[in-house]
Amino acid sequence: MESKQILIVEDDRTAAAIMQVYLDAEGYEVADIAASGAKAIKYIQTNKPDLILMDIHLGEGLDGIQTAELINERFIIPIVYITAYNDNETLARAQTTNPAGFINKPIRESDLRTTLKMVLDGIKPENNSDSEQAMNLGEILALTYGLSPAEVRVLEQLLVNSDLDVVSENLNIKLNTVRTHLKKIYRKTDCKSKSELLLKVISGPAKTAIVGIAGRK
Repeated sequence: MESKQILIVEDDRTAAAIMQVYLDAEGYEVADIAASGAKAIKYIQTNKPDLILMDIHLGEGLDGIQTAELINERFIIPIVYITAYNDNETLARAQTTNPAGFINKPIRESDLRTTLKMVLDGIKPENNSDSEQAMNLGEILALTYGLSPAEVRVLEQLLVNSDLDVVSENLNIKLNTVRTHLKKIYRKTDCKSKSELLLKVISGPAKTAIVGIAGRK
C-alpha cells in the first residue's frame, strides 16, 4: 500500500521540520515543504498531494486561509489547518474554507496522528454510524490527549454544559472530584482554563465527532 503524500505549508523551518519527523514516524510521505502560499499553489499545479497541512499565518503574502480559498477553487484536496491562534475571528474565517480539521501549535504528535487518521482513513462517525470501526468522541479524546475513562466522561459533559455543578450532578460524583479530573485534563491538554480547553477540543481532532453528534440531535 502506497504511503499518503502530505504537503506541508509552513514558513517556520523548525515547525516544518518537527511535522516532517512526526509524519515520517507515522509512515506518511512528505511530498514537499512550501514556505509560502504562492509556492504551495505552484506545487499543486503539477502535483496532487493526498492532504495539505496548512499554517494559517504564513508571514508575507497570502495567509493560509487565502491560500486554501484559491486551492479550493481548482482542486479537491483536504486541508488541515495548523495554528497558534485560537481567536474566534480567525476560526470563523478558516471555517468558511471547509477545512478537514485543525491542529493547534505547539504540535503534539498524538494530535497529528489522530487528525490524519480521521481524514485520510475516512474515520468519521457521522458517516459511519453503523460501523464498529468508527471512532466515537470518547475514543478520540482518550487517544488524542491520553485521558483516563473518568477524565473523558468529565470532558464530554463539559462539552455539553461547562458548569461544573451540572457536570457533578450529571455524573453523580462530588464537585471536588470533578475539579480534580479537570486539573489533570488541563495538564494533559496543555490548557489553563475551561474556555481554552473547550476551544482546543472543538477545533481539533475531535471536531468531526462533535459535529456528528450535534447533527443527530
